[in-house]
Amino acid sequence: MDLTRMMLNLALGGGAWVLGLLIILSIASVAVMLERARIFYRGRFSEDAFISVIEPLLAKGAWTEAAVRCEAALGFEPQVLLAGLSQIQRGRSAAEEAMEAERIRLGQFLEKRLGFLGTLGANAPFIGLFGTVLGIIHAFKDLALTEGGGGPAVMSGIAEALVATAVGLLVAIPAVMAYNFFHRRLHAILERSQRLSRILLTYLNGPAAAEAVLEAPLPMRQTGRLS
Repeated sequence: MDLTRMMLNLALGGGAWVLGLLIILSIASVAVMLERARIFYRGRFSEDAFISVIEPLLAKGAWTEAAVRCEAALGFEPQVLLAGLSQIQRGRSAAEEAMEAERIRLGQFLEKRLGFLGTLGANAPFIGLFGTVLGIIHAFKDLALTEGGGGPAVMSGIAEALVATAVGLLVAIPAVMAYNFFHRRLHAILERSQRLSRILLTYLNGPAAAEAVLEAPLPMRQTGRLS
């Protein structure tokens, strides 16, 4: 009984606190969008230009020079290729596994905090609807306490309550748009890194490539790019 009365008192208090919660969530979502935008912008990558430079090096087995090019290149995709180059002395299978592991690490890094945007986009309208329901309950309470002529008062209260739904949609729509945009970018980056992996593995086939691998020094690999 006490719990029921407590919930009723919460409902009768209206949904003003829901608006405050939505504002806080909106600020948090904007912060996540800006942080992820900075990461993805910093990782911009010119695929065709890079391949035109790196593929001739891979074709002649210049692994160390190719690794230097990967280190100097902008973007996240060259780091996947660099992971394979760092393991070529251990064989094709080791290089392939290293590149796949780096792709997984890259995907986890780029997907960080995107779940918050997706969850917010899916649930902010319901939070706003909850605030509207609380506001309507509060409006009807005011109507019950008003003797005659309470129609305009309750309609004004319902109009105010609907603001929570509008704010919920206002928070959700940008979050969903940002979530979809960043996920498309994430997918494109992983696909391009997969293409670079396939190119390297192609040139690791055959006896000539095996001899070049045995003679090549192990490229140095730096792992500080993801930050």
